[in-house]
Order: sequence, then C-alpha cells, then structure tokens
Amino acid sequence: MGWNIFRAKKKRDEPDDDLQTAIKAIEKFASKKHLQEREMRYYNYRQMRKYLKPLLPLLIYISERAGKKENEEVFIQGLFRKLKNFYDVNDKLSIKEATEDNSLKIKLREIYKIFYDDNTLTRAKIEDYLKNIEEN
Repeated sequence: MGWNIFRAKKKRDEPDDDLQTAIKAIEKFASKKHLQEREMRYYNYRQMRKYLKPLLPLLIYISERAGKKENEEVFIQGLFRKLKNFYDVNDKLSIKEATEDNSLKIKLREIYKIFYDDNTLTRAKIEDYLKNIEEN
C-alpha cells in the first residue's frame, strides 16, 4: 500500500475562494473599526450554504467601489438589488415591495457605514434613489 500522505491537496475553484478574494479586496479599503460588525453581519454567512450564492455578488459589488463615486444613484440601486437578493433568499419580494421595506433601507445605510465608513447616506437620499429603480 502506497499512500502518499505528504502530497499537496489540489485546490478546487470554490465559491469560498472567490469570497476570500472579495473580502480581502474590501478589507484593503474598509475601516478597521467596523471589522467586527462586517464579520458578524456578512462574512459569517459564508458558513451557511443557502446564503453563499447571494453573498458573493453582494461582497463583489461592495468591493468594486469605483461606481460609488461616479454615479451614486446607480450605485445605490445596484447595491440595493444585491442586498435584497441576499436578505430575500427565497425571492418572495418584488423589487417594488423591497423598496417599501424599511428594514432593507436601514441595512443599506448600515452597509455604507460599516464598509465605507460613510454616514452621509440619508433616508431622504435613499428614498429618492430608489423611487426610480426598475423592476428587472
């Protein structure tokens, strides 16, 4: 019997690898003072299979922050869609219903705070940006 127990494991391309890449990209710019909140509210969901699929696009979108400065309205609408997909895993809400959900709007403001250390996103701005969001 020849078991080679010292050979290196083959690394598979798994969503976790992509998640780690997105998390590393985020942690390069995100404020360290909110790290614990990010871990509790988002990063820990990678352990739950049900949330893996919507978590990756959300974190990738957050890590690509160039759009945040270019056109904040379009960026907020895209971020809101990703957030809706993440929290509404079973896709029970339409985008119209989601825009009326206050808890999602609060979570959107929290994302701005804990990932970008930005408290300038007001409730009024969110309302204004989301009134023009399309159903797709």
